[in-house]
Amino acid sequence: MNAVRAYFEWMPIRQVAMDDNLRIWRNFKIGNLLDLIMLDTRHYDRSITDLYLNSGYIRQIADDIGRSMMGPRQEYWFYESLKSSAKRQATWRVIGSQTVFSRVDELGSIGLGVNVDSWDGYRSNLNRTLKTLYENNIGNNIVIAGDSHANWVSDLTWLDEYPYDPATGEGAIGAEFAGTAVTSSGPTSHVGIGNLQAKTLINKNRELQWSELYYRGYFELTLSHTRTDAKFFAIPDIKKRSPLEISMANFTVIAGENRLSRTNGSPSTNGQGVHNGALKNGRIQKQTVQYNTETKEWSGI
Repeated sequence: MNAVRAYFEWMPIRQVAMDDNLRIWRNFKIGNLLDLIMLDTRHYDRSITDLYLNSGYIRQIADDIGRSMMGPRQEYWFYESLKSSAKRQATWRVIGSQTVFSRVDELGSIGLGVNVDSWDGYRSNLNRTLKTLYENNIGNNIVIAGDSHANWVSDLTWLDEYPYDPATGEGAIGAEFAGTAVTSSGPTSHVGIGNLQAKTLINKNRELQWSELYYRGYFELTLSHTRTDAKFFAIPDIKKRSPLEISMANFTVIAGENRLSRTNGSPSTNGQGVHNGALKNGRIQKQTVQYNTETKEWSGI
């Protein structure tokens, strides 16, 4: 409990419930624009997880109906928060998850199948979440995630339960934007190999629209009542301090469409290319300039 006390005393976050020291899950209502629903998918009452020494066992029980990423109390709160948000007619539901929500089969690229440390290891919990969204007709959902040290952009869909067209996004219920690390290592240290692996991933996973495994960086979300824009940025060199960044990729979700917006089949904003990785039905278009966040000036790469 000393670690919990240190967390609340030194992190810029208020304790949610004085009688529940371990609770950090909470939501924020931003007018009628959005509900930000922040989950704890790491610690709070989570069923046994992958510790790398028990991966085979976790794969065997991944479909167990009793497994939960967050425990029954948080699950109930989560589903009620989604329904309450839709009932009060907030335009967007932004769901913050520490781990990647959408299914990513890594077999043949960077892994031995799905990552059972993420939602793929708690498929009944994932299915209960998607069931809540689909059966209650709750749209305009944006999942934001981290953990994997790679960039992933997906349509949010319940595969094999509801029809879904990966070319158009029809049948989806929202989108997921998962960001990489700022300086920590990623799946690959070689850009060419990383792009080949990313190509394998988007070909293998229907809902996955962009995969990028090499660069470190961050992404920004801009929300209005009509659209959500996600802009991904890369740090050119993490080995030295620098204010430089490269625009990696841009994506848009139009309110009411419940999928990544397409232009001529490409899921990137206005059909533009991405700087790196692999884009389903799109192209790689290397940037020739980088931005200095201190001087506000552009320069060649």
